[in-house]
Amino acid sequence: MDSPSNDNGFTVKNTRHLAFTPEKVFDAFADPAKLILWWGPHGFTNVVDTFDFRPGGAFRITMTNENGTAFENAKEFLDIAPPHRVVFRHYQPMHDFTMAMYFMPDGDGTELTWRMDFVPGSNSDLAEFLEAANEQNFDRLEAFLNGDAQ
Repeated sequence: MDSPSNDNGFTVKNTRHLAFTPEKVFDAFADPAKLILWWGPHGFTNVVDTFDFRPGGAFRITMTNENGTAFENAKEFLDIAPPHRVVFRHYQPMHDFTMAMYFMPDGDGTELTWRMDFVPGSNSDLAEFLEAANEQNFDRLEAFLNGDAQ
């Protein structure tokens, strides 16, 4: 994982090898009934409000932390190429970014990469927090794929 800075904002990138096929990992995101079970950092629960899984489709999810604070998230799918890529735009104050998720074959599993490209003027102080949150998200995804309770 790294957080290079650039003239156009900043980038947060996390990568992890998962011992599951790209199809299985992709499906864990593409199926909202599965997505709500693992999405977000540790301690979060989710309600999917809208999940129109096509380019131009809306993705709205309410994430609630363990203290009961709800965070409404608005996204738009930009590109979907099953089972290898999902790209969406996340529109929120302080969190305006494009997320590219890559599900690439890697030996007997998948190399999952999340790349978040933030718009110019974004607060790059968020990078360290987001890198850690993404790793927790990967932990939860891996536990879900392993059939472990959340």
